[in-house]
Amino acid sequence: MTKCMICGEPTNTIYDEQLGVTFYHCDYCEFIHQDPTSHVNQVKEKEQYDHHQNSFENQGYVDYLQNFLDEYVLPLEKEGIALDFGSGPGPVLFELMKHHFHEVRHYDPYYHPDEGYKEETFDVITSTEVVEHFADPLKEFHHLKNLLKKDGYLVVMTSFRTMDISAFLSWWYRRDTTHISFYHMKTFEEIVQRVGLKIIKHNQKNVIILKRA
Repeated sequence: MTKCMICGEPTNTIYDEQLGVTFYHCDYCEFIHQDPTSHVNQVKEKEQYDHHQNSFENQGYVDYLQNFLDEYVLPLEKEGIALDFGSGPGPVLFELMKHHFHEVRHYDPYYHPDEGYKEETFDVITSTEVVEHFADPLKEFHHLKNLLKKDGYLVVMTSFRTMDISAFLSWWYRRDTTHISFYHMKTFEEIVQRVGLKIIKHNQKNVIILKRA
């Protein structure tokens, strides 16, 4: 029996015939995780990221992140030090945030693996299209929480699973081989209880704002 990586409850096994991989679904917190034996290695994972058109040359991507910043980050009225966690091959959000914070750091395990950020704490941490890649989500959320100052915010972007299991098996988001963790609102409710955060706001679709008490 495979236990849920978030809450520890027993999971149901789901075989995805189209992808040829197994997922584990938790009825309690609704988390879905791909079987670790199917995870791509780091070389293939980076190859996938290298194909992303995430740079200032892609105006649509720039506008997308500027809207995210305007709607979810700037209204938090924090101007101190910020971290973009998982900034990707083209750190667009990091550059945009420089206009609004006194200091901004960014980290990416492949493109900017400077772990000096671990020696600091932050007023705001952004993590866009990152948490779906977490192999150990609870550990990573603990890590991010510990990087926040008191009353600091963690702003996460990832596509929420809002559909049932049958629809999940045709969801485009699961087809990316680097996407291994899928979150329902119940999943986030369980995570915040376990790591010491609270939910401030979400759009029921792909953005959630968490706060350290």
